[in-house]
Amino acid sequence: MNKIQRDGAVLCLPDQVEGKLFTVCCIADEGFGEELGAIWDNLPPVAALLIPPGRWEDLSPFPAPALREGDPDFTPGAEKVLNRAAETFEKLQRDFPLQSSPALAGYSLAGLTALYGLHAGWGKVFSAFGSMSGSLWMEGWNEFALSHPVPPEARVYLSLGGKEEKAGNPRMRRVGEATRAEVNRLKMQLPAKNLHFTLHPGGHFKDIPGRWEAAIRWLAEKEKPVRS
Repeated sequence: MNKIQRDGAVLCLPDQVEGKLFTVCCIADEGFGEELGAIWDNLPPVAALLIPPGRWEDLSPFPAPALREGDPDFTPGAEKVLNRAAETFEKLQRDFPLQSSPALAGYSLAGLTALYGLHAGWGKVFSAFGSMSGSLWMEGWNEFALSHPVPPEARVYLSLGGKEEKAGNPRMRRVGEATRAEVNRLKMQLPAKNLHFTLHPGGHFKDIPGRWEAAIRWLAEKEKPVRS
């Protein structure tokens, strides 16, 4: 893996590049590079652009109270992260062999950010969206998604741990119901081949690299949109 640091982000490329690469913009900090390295050899030839998320609480699309007493409240910073991802990709595309129309993917609250981008009109920049264990329990999400249809050419990957809806926090326990509602909503708006949902064994922190691998592989292998 060849890592290039640029504009506060990290671009990961194969050691040997032949032609332009499909890019997955991963909302994740530089530390994610180690997890990515563990699965890199199992992936098809792709470029991975790591976009630092900043404060975890700022990844939310909406303001919301903290999960636990004493923790910071959630503040709406998702739009800023999406702008940063789009701008960074555009700059790097000038200097590196990257295909246009990258994917956008994230885990946990960053997974919610990716789906927010899907519903909020960012399909003009990102052709595919991946949400792994997305925090769809967030207040206001269901209403927002219902009122913002997605572009029919988008490709969407969702996954969830089977035990996540058994979390101790009552708000987080809503994640199973909310994720299934999102899958059913997308089934009504996307061709079947453009949507994939996987239920992984375990809770929220089980085999995170493996869940990223499954998502990136699907997004990369389905890089040509299937249009309705």
